[in-house]
Amino acid sequence: MIRCAPLDTRTYRPAATIAIVTFVVLVLELTSTRLYAYIGSSHATSTALSIALLGLGIGAAVRLRFPRVAEPRRAAAGLAAALLVLALAAIGGASLPGLVALSLVPFAFAGILVSDAYALRGSAAARATYAIDLFCAASGCLVAPRLLGPLTPTEIMMVLGLITCVLALMLLEQRGPRAVAAIALIAIAHVSLLVIGRAGKLPDGPLQVLLQSDRHSEKAIVESGTSTSDVLDSVWTPLGRVDLHRTPGDRDRLGVFTDGMSPTYMVQEARAKEGSFESTWGLLMSLPYRALHPDHVLVLGAGAGASVWLAKKYGSSRIDAVEVNPAMPDLLARWKHFAGDVYHQPGVHLFTEDARRYLADTTERYDLIELALALTGNAHEQPAGLEAHLYTVEAVQLYLRRLTPTGVLVLIHSDPGNAYRQLLTVLEALEANGVPRDRALEGIVVLNDPRPGTAYRYMLIVRTSPMPLEAVDDLDVPPAELLWGPGDPPERRIQLLDRKQLGATEADDLTPVHDTRPYFFQNTNGLGATALAQPGRLWVLAGAVLLVLVLMIERRRDARSFLRPASVATGLGSAFMCVELALIQRFTLAAGGTLYAVSFVLFSLLAWSGAGALLLGGRWRRLDRGVSWASLAAGLAIAATALFVRNLEWLDSISSEAGRLVLIAALLAPAGLAIGCPFPLLLAHHGEPTPRIASLWAVNGAASVAGGIVAVLALRVGGSTHALFIAAGLYLVAAAMAPAADRATT
Repeated sequence: MIRCAPLDTRTYRPAATIAIVTFVVLVLELTSTRLYAYIGSSHATSTALSIALLGLGIGAAVRLRFPRVAEPRRAAAGLAAALLVLALAAIGGASLPGLVALSLVPFAFAGILVSDAYALRGSAAARATYAIDLFCAASGCLVAPRLLGPLTPTEIMMVLGLITCVLALMLLEQRGPRAVAAIALIAIAHVSLLVIGRAGKLPDGPLQVLLQSDRHSEKAIVESGTSTSDVLDSVWTPLGRVDLHRTPGDRDRLGVFTDGMSPTYMVQEARAKEGSFESTWGLLMSLPYRALHPDHVLVLGAGAGASVWLAKKYGSSRIDAVEVNPAMPDLLARWKHFAGDVYHQPGVHLFTEDARRYLADTTERYDLIELALALTGNAHEQPAGLEAHLYTVEAVQLYLRRLTPTGVLVLIHSDPGNAYRQLLTVLEALEANGVPRDRALEGIVVLNDPRPGTAYRYMLIVRTSPMPLEAVDDLDVPPAELLWGPGDPPERRIQLLDRKQLGATEADDLTPVHDTRPYFFQNTNGLGATALAQPGRLWVLAGAVLLVLVLMIERRRDARSFLRPASVATGLGSAFMCVELALIQRFTLAAGGTLYAVSFVLFSLLAWSGAGALLLGGRWRRLDRGVSWASLAAGLAIAATALFVRNLEWLDSISSEAGRLVLIAALLAPAGLAIGCPFPLLLAHHGEPTPRIASLWAVNGAASVAGGIVAVLALRVGGSTHALFIAAGLYLVAAAMAPAADRATT
């Protein structure tokens, strides 16, 4: 029977607060990854995650130290105002360090609200509170990628600000006119900015910051001294922001950049049909079409279609073009007057999806498969640590399986180190297919364009059978240099496999890459070099450790020891983040791309964790050492998952997207259910008096920052399996350290 009694505000408002705030936090967190990556660097995804967790921990610490100042009604209004300031700063052109610093403020207000809500609900409701937290965070993971594109990151911040204004009104105990008026003014400011922004009347602050990047950074768009007037069109997508750039003095082409990198060129239609770019920047691209005249062509990372024009000119009758960015077709349609209708020519078919996903699903065989500068285009991108599933041994094996018996794979790079690593990766893929190195080199041609000013500098042409010598002669067209071709003397082979010949040093890690560690552009060698390549991460790690220590010291006067429960909370927070990042990386291919993996894998993991807290937590809670047993179960489940997902070729080969997602969710279930139990049990067993709950939550959040940094380094150096084993080890350490339940709380 349903009763119509008034809602109990002591339980209703904390639950509503957690639901709204965790949703807002996750959407803001994922949105920030795109904004940071655009104005800063491609490694900024982990930065955004770390800053969010660090801010939440700071907020919880503030709430513990200054409880009267950090009241929920004030914190909710502060969160709405902080989102407004953050949006204004981004619109006004704040730098990445400035935005990172400002981002801490809304996350800190969120930390105040959530830690307070945990404390108000108490240890008896810890499992349900934790489940609400995770379920609503999971829903934010699903929503965020679908907002990017229809809305810009700053517009999403405004929408989130309006949501928090509603929360602020809910938390007003006495709705005085001043408090209501203040919240109304914040809401009006958000609405006004949103309307003006949708009308296109606000300055493009992110673009201004991007164009102020160092000329030696990974942002290739700034190399020619671009001004805002040279950017003719822009669109935000879940995969990054696309800018159409006009190089001063170049009337024949327009550059299409994603996050200021990875240029693809829109060629003026008349010039494209003439093939005039073949003797300039497009020389290497044109050589396989001119020499081999393939009939059935596949262009991966087709971009603006320059390779499609070349294939058409040299007689290809069927051209399949795969482009992952959904904004590309609309952008090309808007600029059809310049570049023509490249993808609507007879025999040309455009597929908007991930390249590996397309090849896994198709049964077609091709005379030529081309992959030119996908994710590259600038040598400075190498230390960024981008995931590059397109260049792994498993990827090359897939490409080779989709060739006709005499078909060729064409791989183009801009950097000598990348070219050398690609060659070794190709040789390992061929060797795995039963082709020894000596025989493999009989089907490989390596070319170099030594001229400055072109990104298309190194090209590998790979065939599974020996390359005809006449084809090699046709490919050897000056000013391109033939670095290796079948028929060359043995000493040339020795030179080819000498890394120094291509400018690589002994300090570089140029070993072949695999799907378990797909960081093709991460060439730092060893843990120390990888950590020092991005020193900002180490500062964040130091800040997180310091915050954990401060939070532990804060409760030094507790009647019962806080050290062991806090140490367990530290281990659990670090381990949870290691599991998240490792599984996101491992399921990137099956989920359909990086952001979609972040969205769906994080959603599934959080949802299963919430279910674990509700369904299994009660059983563990009845045991005096329930935290230890739950942590042990989590460690074993993660170790088993690490072994099971080491090889996912069977999953990646499933053509049904719905089927893959269902299987991903099922594979995540054991680990997700298990890791959802230890922390709420810790709160239930050691969370009295209630301020200890907020302290443990804050310690757990701050430790998650450290766990995120550890996970990133483990993924770069060892791969996803190593990162998962580290997480399993942390859970086992937590199991050994966890004290028995406090009788006062049970």
